[in-house]
Amino acid sequence: MAVPRHATDCFTGGRAVPHAVAVAAVAAGGNALPAQIRMPFRVEPVLQPLSLRALAACGGLREAASVPGEVARLRSEAFEVALPLVWERHTRPLEARKGHRRCATGVRQLVPECADGFTDDLESVVTALLAYNRPISNLEGWITIRMANAIKDGHRVRRAREMGAQQRVRVPTRLAMRLGGDPWLVALADRVLQWVGVRHTAGAGLWPLGTWAEDRAAIAGRAAGTPGGETVADDLTAVLTAMTECDAVWYEKYVERPLGRKWAPVATENWLGEGGATAGEAAYLDLVPGYERDDARLAEAASACLELIRHGLADGGEPRQVVADALTASFVSEDSLSDELIGGDPGDFVTSVLADAAALDRLVGEVLDIVGAVPSPC
Repeated sequence: MAVPRHATDCFTGGRAVPHAVAVAAVAAGGNALPAQIRMPFRVEPVLQPLSLRALAACGGLREAASVPGEVARLRSEAFEVALPLVWERHTRPLEARKGHRRCATGVRQLVPECADGFTDDLESVVTALLAYNRPISNLEGWITIRMANAIKDGHRVRRAREMGAQQRVRVPTRLAMRLGGDPWLVALADRVLQWVGVRHTAGAGLWPLGTWAEDRAAIAGRAAGTPGGETVADDLTAVLTAMTECDAVWYEKYVERPLGRKWAPVATENWLGEGGATAGEAAYLDLVPGYERDDARLAEAASACLELIRHGLADGGEPRQVVADALTASFVSEDSLSDELIGGDPGDFVTSVLADAAALDRLVGEVLDIVGAVPSPC
């Protein structure tokens, strides 16, 4: 009988059976093929990866998460499970306590600062879940119970890893003794150590003096009144000085270094100040203190003044008159920089020098030394 070729191209032990052998086998035994011949269309079983819940049930989350090809998939599943729980049981109540009504309405309504905090807390919960190596029968229940500790541990790790601050804040005993054991100053030292481990700042300022003023009133009692930020600023200066004098190396490691890693604040909305910014004008953070800007502007004016003196001397001008004219043009005239500086008008000082013959002679001598010119003999 004729056997179609495609029906007899079988494999035995991974090697093809010739067409003639298959035809002979079928002719001899009907449709039965020899036992050693296997059909070529064998379907190998495809193993599907276990889901997050299955791995949690058997206690294999930590081992599976250590596999490079699996960790991304497991983290994605863990975020999907943990996100609504962290939002409903932690972030939303937290935003409500802070008085952020808009942030408490939904995840998409979180302002950038609150959104960063929510992301960090969610990351902490997912990290704790994937590091657990025991069976979890109720995944949502486990996340709810362990959520607070996971967020706290994640916060401590970020303080040390990202900011270089203390993981567990403790005021050293020697520092408390140096502060005289004053309850408020010791509490303020604790708040300083807590605050340096936070990435953001207090608006455009470095320290949350307003909040600390309320804390001071609560700790010191009603008899102390309600001090303003200036009083707390004085207390803060005393605490920071005590920290430096107590242990300068410790202060640089756990206060100065974390402060240097804080995020620089930026203006996110318009502000109308008293006699300052107008409507529609943003209040920007000064990147450089005012006195540094004044110093830079004065240096530029002094350099320009020296150029005028050099040109005047090169043209054969009398040194005393050249110096006086250059100073007047640079610092006393209407085009001078007196209106640009916040630290005072340099024109007043220059005018007093020009009015004093002896002071002007000394200045002319110093200027000639700087420009390398020798005055002509009288």
